[in-house]
Amino acid sequence: MKQWKLISLFLIEAIIMLYAVPKANEDEISMQDLSLALLISLAILIRENRGERKSIAKLLLVCVATYLQIVYSSAFYEWGGGICLILPILQIIFGYTIFKLSHNVVSLFVGCSNLLFSTIWANQMRGFLWFNNISNDLETVGVASLHAIIGALIVLAISSIMIMMFELLTSNETDR
Repeated sequence: MKQWKLISLFLIEAIIMLYAVPKANEDEISMQDLSLALLISLAILIRENRGERKSIAKLLLVCVATYLQIVYSSAFYEWGGGICLILPILQIIFGYTIFKLSHNVVSLFVGCSNLLFSTIWANQMRGFLWFNNISNDLETVGVASLHAIIGALIVLAISSIMIMMFELLTSNETDR
């Protein structure tokens, strides 16, 4: 039952993040939200993983690494939709890394939240740069929003599977 609560909380978080991330036709994108997300993640990781500094450092490094999607999208936005095909591969790699490094559900949830936020942000950043530098039409905004929603659904599916598998693995270990 706890896993379904986490998955529903994750879905609510996805809806909030889709609303909170700046849209493609904004005048500028501020990086304050990005640093705020990382600080919140660090605070939760420290609170839940007291005494395990190595695990906090590894998980925070993975949380920061998920934001490389934004750098990737910003650097190669001129390629158009082709970069969106590589983003799901990055999301699966980051998701697997988060799953392997997490030792409790909270750290898994924090890692998945950062992955979700960075995925939405990367798709919107690509749309933002495309809108401001190549094509100033509303179709660009719609396509960027559609990419962000599809990316969020992919990460939501990956995260739900990871949470369920994590619960199964930990319940099997306690049964032994």
